[in-house]
Amino acid sequence: MIKNSINTTTLAIADIIAPIVSSRDIVNKLKNDISKLKSEMVYLDFAKVDFISRSAAHELLSLKEDFRRKLFKKKEVDFINTNDDVKKMLRVVAMNKAVPEKNKPKFEAEVININSLIISKTR
Repeated sequence: MIKNSINTTTLAIADIIAPIVSSRDIVNKLKNDISKLKSEMVYLDFAKVDFISRSAAHELLSLKEDFRRKLFKKKEVDFINTNDDVKKMLRVVAMNKAVPEKNKPKFEAEVININSLIISKTR
């Protein structure tokens, strides 16, 4: 469902996509649909959306940033009516985008002969 006013469009995500948003490809299709709109403000309404995957959340946040940065056909995209699970996923992904894990600790296991442990304990 699409609700339009003079400069604003609201897109009901559950109606356009599904109550479960789990694919980057679907969000890319949504990006194409948004770019065709004449509105400068687009609200993505998550009222009936139960779940979004991490990859879909990442793509949605990228979509929002892309439209904000454009010089031509610039649009403001905002998320409304998000339930707690959707909010949480968007926040987690946004935090990971802001502070990526660059220096993950490396686990390097050392191979030890069990007999050497047993012998050294008995002496």
